Amino acid sequence: MVRIECILFGQSNRVDNKKLLLLVGPQGSGNHMYSKVFELHPEVFGWKELNETYWVAHDLEPFNKFWNNPSEWDTADFGNYKYACVSISVPYVQNGVTTIPPFKEFINGATKNGWSVQVAIIGRDKNILEAQQERLRSRVTYMHMLEAIDQQLGNLNPDYISHEMLCLYEHRYLKYLSKILDFPIAYDNPLINEILKANANAKYVSPVQETELDRIARAKIQEHAKPGTEWWSK
Repeated sequence: MVRIECILFGQSNRVDNKKLLLLVGPQGSGNHMYSKVFELHPEVFGWKELNETYWVAHDLEPFNKFWNNPSEWDTADFGNYKYACVSISVPYVQNGVTTIPPFKEFINGATKNGWSVQVAIIGRDKNILEAQQERLRSRVTYMHMLEAIDQQLGNLNPDYISHEMLCLYEHRYLKYLSKILDFPIAYDNPLINEILKANANAKYVSPVQETELDRIARAKIQEHAKPGTEWWSK
């Protein structure tokens, strides 16, 4: 897969063959879940505290200081890491203030210091996002993510990754993402099962009564069923 590196905001002073995966999504879309998964690979510099603590706020994320002061890139030391994963939501809360990430300045700082930046946008069911944001934040905020895509991120050749696909297909989906993103993912790590064990969508889903469409679909299946099959009805 040929990738156009994200140097649209600024030119890199050098090329060090380092890749930064920038995970971006609406509040509550799965940033923490994906951050936990991506940091498991030993070659990836990531948010390792997440797998040691039940929950950590974004203002304690390892790259938080770079969002607040992009010049931090100029003195940052990542040791021998050639891969890094950073997570940010749109919007995010910094010191009690709801903020839109300064993508231009952040990406400029990274590219000028030898990192190619790849954007991966996280998606989650719209109805569940609305319910989660209303419950936790008393207002819906995902439209800010849509604006960020239209005004900034859409020009950076982003990939789109799914909360629901990860929960359903688990390591199979991660193996696919590793190829698509050209990024190391420890998809066979047994901790993946632990991370995904609690289905975050389950609490928002409840059974519904039979609908007219259900009755029509069932009748059509039975109409075409062959005698002796499970759907056969005399």
